[in-house]
Amino acid sequence: MLQVRADLSHPWRVSLAEAAAIQMRLAAEVELRQLPAGGTGAPVLAAGVDVGYAKDGSGAWAAAAVMDSEFRVVASAVVKGEPNAPYVRGYLAFREGRLTIDALKALSVEPDVVFFDGHGVVHERGLGLASHVGVLLGVPAIGVPKTPFHAIDHMPGLRRGDYYVLTKEWGAQGASVRLKTGVKPVYISPGNLVDLDSSIALALAWSSGRRRVPEPLGAAHTMSVRARNTAAGIW
Repeated sequence: MLQVRADLSHPWRVSLAEAAAIQMRLAAEVELRQLPAGGTGAPVLAAGVDVGYAKDGSGAWAAAAVMDSEFRVVASAVVKGEPNAPYVRGYLAFREGRLTIDALKALSVEPDVVFFDGHGVVHERGLGLASHVGVLLGVPAIGVPKTPFHAIDHMPGLRRGDYYVLTKEWGAQGASVRLKTGVKPVYISPGNLVDLDSSIALALAWSSGRRRVPEPLGAAHTMSVRARNTAAGIW
């Protein structure tokens, strides 16, 4: 099962200055390489992980779902806890990274790739949530957030599979990708052990075209919302 690399482990409740230093240290560990979306060497199991929060922000539910290539859930886990910090742009991992890792570690099977609702290398210090967790767990990771890290001035075409590559001023690349025809794109960036072309291809391969996001990530989101609402007595 997935485990945090002991040599990279760090505390989560730290100052912003300490958090930035940790991000820069871990960014040097990111490796981007090809991971085929189909055929030999392609992922057989893909996971999505998402975190839902109580209205007052005091509680959080991290959900992870693993799917096979037929989009059937073969393993899942939900972990309840508290966020380690309030939300600060650029430091999402220090709010929900620990819970995200706990949910992935609780899975009964190990996924071959993980999709995150957070950025990868398209981050001012090169280490968004997907890269951060991907490096700590040593797992192929892809960021698929619904909002760009910075303002953009160009959108992809309206059809599923249309995309537009975005290059930041410091050289990091991501892409605005349409996974469902006619709906808003997502902003894919490689997290770890996956390059940009592979990230785009894998996001498309693991999406059905019925959701805005890859199916494992959509399933994890549904699970986290259900857990939050159940705890609040909504369902």
